Amino acid sequence: IFDDRYKIILSACQDLRLRREQLVGPVIAGQILGAVDMDVPSDRLLSHIVAEALLRRVDRELLPGKNIYLQSFEIAQIDLFDVARRLIPQIPQSYAIANQHLASALRGLETAALLEIGAGKGSQLLALLRVLAAAPGRLQHLRIVALEPAGASLLEAQAAIEALAPSLPFGVEVRPLRVLFERCPVPLLQDAIGGVHGLAINAAFTLHHTGHAPGEQELRTQLLRQLAGLRPRVLTLIEPNANHDTEVLTRRVHSCWEHFGTVFDLIDQSDGTPLEKFAIKEVFFGREVRDILGTSDVFRCERHEPYESWLLRLTKAGLRPASGIELSITLPDYCWAIVRDGLVRLGYQGVPLIAVFAYRSPEAP
Repeated sequence: IFDDRYKIILSACQDLRLRREQLVGPVIAGQILGAVDMDVPSDRLLSHIVAEALLRRVDRELLPGKNIYLQSFEIAQIDLFDVARRLIPQIPQSYAIANQHLASALRGLETAALLEIGAGKGSQLLALLRVLAAAPGRLQHLRIVALEPAGASLLEAQAAIEALAPSLPFGVEVRPLRVLFERCPVPLLQDAIGGVHGLAINAAFTLHHTGHAPGEQELRTQLLRQLAGLRPRVLTLIEPNANHDTEVLTRRVHSCWEHFGTVFDLIDQSDGTPLEKFAIKEVFFGREVRDILGTSDVFRCERHEPYESWLLRLTKAGLRPASGIELSITLPDYCWAIVRDGLVRLGYQGVPLIAVFAYRSPEAP
């Protein structure tokens, strides 16, 4: 995937660092297609999206970004994500792995709480409840604290869980919190969790959205430390593996090219329709690339980190790898998984695309 177009764009980024905008503009503009459709090859589509995002820097039109999951589009980002889950097998498998850890921690308790950070429409929560229904163990009552900033998604998640609840062999209650995680006071979380015997926490494709000013990356470690203070029996974290939180533009472009180039090829291997494949590449991931490369570093929303960074943050927060679970992992033959205590890497070709972490507090009851 590192072809001539990659070299041209990376060279242009180096000129941008040297303030040579007049030289850069025509070079980047030359990589932009007049029109894109389903017939454009993935490698050409990627260079078009990257160049389009970078051109905003040349034109000095860096605007304050907004969370692309909270903006109004003709097709909502969260709805497109539902399609992405069908075309990218690592996504549903990452949910399944996290749910195995969560279920193992919850079924050993009579009363428990689950803090779901970024509940979305509740798809993972519903799958977890069905896993627990098949083997509830000692569980008699589960309190779900669903934290989600998008009001419509939160209502949909709550309604779906309450519709499923009567068929479950244990009681379920939902406590919705419409708030961004990084702006949620710890006392509010503690009050919502209440006096239960044990806690599990899940954050799937969520924490890379937490915003911070340039040079303040340690905010995420502080947030994880706050979660560690709640003494979870398990904390599961699902994150893309990429280096998009760096302030060095050339590194960010390189990581975008490798990560999304690999993802585009993976999508081409799926059985999705040509229109679905194009929509996920150009619209869903296109929005992410434009945010990563074309939005002010102060306001960017998509701030993916390498899995090694999350491992360090989890350890610094005082959490330890969860172990003792024999995981069931199902992927197509052209994909792969590497399992370690507290970490599963899911990839394609030679690139790890998604990491699933399972850590726990040494002080958990």
